[in-house]
Amino acid sequence: MPDSNRKSEGDEIDAAKLLEIELMQKRAEWKRAKERRGGLRALSFLFLFVVIVAAIVAFYLFFSPGRVRELKSKEASEIESTP
Repeated sequence: MPDSNRKSEGDEIDAAKLLEIELMQKRAEWKRAKERRGGLRALSFLFLFVVIVAAIVAFYLFFSPGRVRELKSKEASEIESTP
């Protein structure tokens, strides 16, 4: 009977070691996945920033004071030229 207790204690220790090794591997895998997500998140924010800046530049160029006057004068000349 004492031999079976020693074997079961040994099995429990082996099982605990195997579990610890498995958890270490999973933590390393989770860390690599987190690093990939961090890079993807940074690229997403950079893309969003570029889109917003491009929208602001396009809005400024389209609605700049010179462009608005040009569009108004073009509309006025079209209205005058039509009988």
